[in-house]
Amino acid sequence: MKVVVQKFGGTCVESEPNQLLTAERIMEARDNGLYPVVVVSAMGREGQPYSTVELVKTVRSINPDIQPRELDLLMSCGEIISTVAMAHLLRTKGYETIALSGGQAGLVTDEYYGHANIVRIDPGLVLDALQDGYMVFVAGFQGNTEHHQITTLGAGGSDYTAVALTRIINETEKLPFGEDLVAEPLQVFKEVDGVMTANPETLRGIDGAAAQTIPQLTYDECVAMSRLGAEVLQQQAAEMARKHRIGLIVRNFRQSESPGTQVGAVTAPVREGRATAVADQPALLVFDLNTDSARLPLQIAERLGRARLTYYQARTPGAKARFAVRPLKYRDVGTIVRQVLNSRNVSAEIREGDLALVSVVGEALRQRLDEWDEQAERVLADAGIEIHGKGRGEISLSYLVPEQQRKSAVGLLHEALVL
Repeated sequence: MKVVVQKFGGTCVESEPNQLLTAERIMEARDNGLYPVVVVSAMGREGQPYSTVELVKTVRSINPDIQPRELDLLMSCGEIISTVAMAHLLRTKGYETIALSGGQAGLVTDEYYGHANIVRIDPGLVLDALQDGYMVFVAGFQGNTEHHQITTLGAGGSDYTAVALTRIINETEKLPFGEDLVAEPLQVFKEVDGVMTANPETLRGIDGAAAQTIPQLTYDECVAMSRLGAEVLQQQAAEMARKHRIGLIVRNFRQSESPGTQVGAVTAPVREGRATAVADQPALLVFDLNTDSARLPLQIAERLGRARLTYYQARTPGAKARFAVRPLKYRDVGTIVRQVLNSRNVSAEIREGDLALVSVVGEALRQRLDEWDEQAERVLADAGIEIHGKGRGEISLSYLVPEQQRKSAVGLLHEALVL
């Protein structure tokens, strides 16, 4: 039995026309002899009744201070609704289907509400359903603790669900009755043709600027781009895919033959002198530690990581250590950061929203960061864009810039270093 995990984002199921297109992609897989395991996100985005954002507004309009356990219970409903709707749609088209919550599908998590980690998968119900010939639909973004409490996996958590299910199917050689099981590369469906060289929304309105589809990405590029703000995969999902060598393809759900972007399945070619992409992360929370202690920045970084926040530590001429923290949809990052600082009796001025992160990413940067840094700084300086901090990864360079200049910085770096 050849099984393929297909993940569909919220846009793919937000309306009846999009649901029908999504159903076509699922039926095509079945027509090609594959047995789909379909992971579905909540329907649509802010403003649409069953989106996670609107569900959260339902309770925060009463009082914004809701217990994390109850908030997770509520947020899990969006994916359950869309999963049942899609399973029902495919059943009306003549297929045997079953809809499962994340917990029913065997995703066991820790008890960190709002941003849980998957600790193991018990796929018995999924495997039994496949063996019986069912199309399996799994609600993304959620799991259950050992004590049967519902948790959510953080923004973009449906990606995490899909990668985890692909991993367990990869590791399962036979179905319960002995039939061989073969997993195909994970298919991630979005409303764009694949992973782009920059966020098309960021480039919108810049004369002559247009993002291009990236045919192939290495695992390291995928992880770096996800961490730095590109809409590739959720960071946890990208890291799990890299760790377990899970091949995947990002495709447009509107097209039957979309080539998409292959991640990890092949070695991505390095274009000499060209970066792979520019990523951006808007409206960060930023604070400085003015201390001579070498240990304090390490301790704060450890605590931010323990709070499951994505942070960027930047080098600056003035401050001893500057931290930029990514905002989150469903967690009050400002409050969490203040708690982290208070735990070490540290006072710091916190700035929210006026600085952004712009990053150049690609295998071409590996072991050549200094020369790439010179090029990027020259591009920004020539445009009068002030750099408020810099960071480095193995294949990435990041710059803190004023939020009002973020789009210009992305457009300039994209034109000069990527295209």
